[in-house]
Amino acid sequence: MSFSTGSAWSASELVTRADKVPSVWAWGGRWSPLVSSDDAGGSYSILEQTMPAQAGPPPHVHEHNDEVFYILDGEVRLQIDHDVAIGTAGDLVRIPRGVPHGFAVKSDTARFLNLYVPGALDVVISALGTPAAGPGLPADGTERSPSPEQVAALGRRLEELAAQKWTGQQDLLAAFRPASGGLGVSGPDGR
Repeated sequence: MSFSTGSAWSASELVTRADKVPSVWAWGGRWSPLVSSDDAGGSYSILEQTMPAQAGPPPHVHEHNDEVFYILDGEVRLQIDHDVAIGTAGDLVRIPRGVPHGFAVKSDTARFLNLYVPGALDVVISALGTPAAGPGLPADGTERSPSPEQVAALGRRLEELAAQKWTGQQDLLAAFRPASGGLGVSGPDGR
């Protein structure tokens, strides 16, 4: 639902929670768009993510977007440029545009809010994910991996949005992810 100045809306339409929005299973996790890019007129998006152990993307960069993680539960290894840090519940992680980063969940699961400014991450998730058929994380075999065609189409769309590209930088967290890079697809280094 999109809102603009002067639009008629009720306050209850502006209150939401992760179990009340259509969620998507992607890269082994559950993504719930609390505020989509469309809802925010493209200015930002907020997703609640629940990810299993070892899940997370290899190093990538958002050239035109800032990203903020607020960790609600769990523990996450973070690669920010050439440094590694651990984030736990209550930590806020700010990734300025242009800074290479990736993460891998260290605990059994991790749940966090992801703020993306301007919005676009929800576009990625909807393009490559599977609509969640129930609560929680996807059971084995319920999440389809993105096809090479979906990944290529998304790559073209991201270039259009100038939202994200793989860096080719050494993945300092590769040992903490499954061989697929935690995404169900390989990064530029084949992992």
